[in-house]
Amino acid sequence: MREDHDDTPQRHDPPYHREVYDDWDADLVREEELHGRGLDFGLLLLRLGLLLLLPHGVAKAADMPAFVRQVDANVLGGQAPELFAWMIMIGQVALPVLVAVGLFTRPAGFLVAASLMAIWVLEVALRLDYEPLTSAGGLTGEAALLYAALSLPLAFTGAGRWSLDSMRTGGRP
Repeated sequence: MREDHDDTPQRHDPPYHREVYDDWDADLVREEELHGRGLDFGLLLLRLGLLLLLPHGVAKAADMPAFVRQVDANVLGGQAPELFAWMIMIGQVALPVLVAVGLFTRPAGFLVAASLMAIWVLEVALRLDYEPLTSAGGLTGEAALLYAALSLPLAFTGAGRWSLDSMRTGGRP
């Protein structure tokens, strides 16, 4: 028997996302992530879809005093109208851009969904004359609900490989 032979078992686990290996989960059994470019392209399209929220924020920024007055008319916004108006406007400008380029996608996607759901509850659902359906048959305030539905999956999936997050984290989701 040779003296230089090592009897310790060698690890030959499949690599995690794009050949990245972390020692912290060495004892866990992993399967190779097998998704194609179609998933990454779909996540890119989902991220770019949130850019449709950008004109709403830009319109608020263009006439900020009128938007502050609109926020002041709300029960919750009346407590600090300028603060809430700036938070909403920045959330409708900066967060969609972060999601679109894929930077801090999970927290930005969650914050977009949370802010739009808060806007929907405060501006639509709590009105005294609330009707769930419009006269045309659509949901009342459905734009806010659709934007929230676009952003919430990104809070769980991340941005995909075609993003700044992928470059920043070395390919990990």
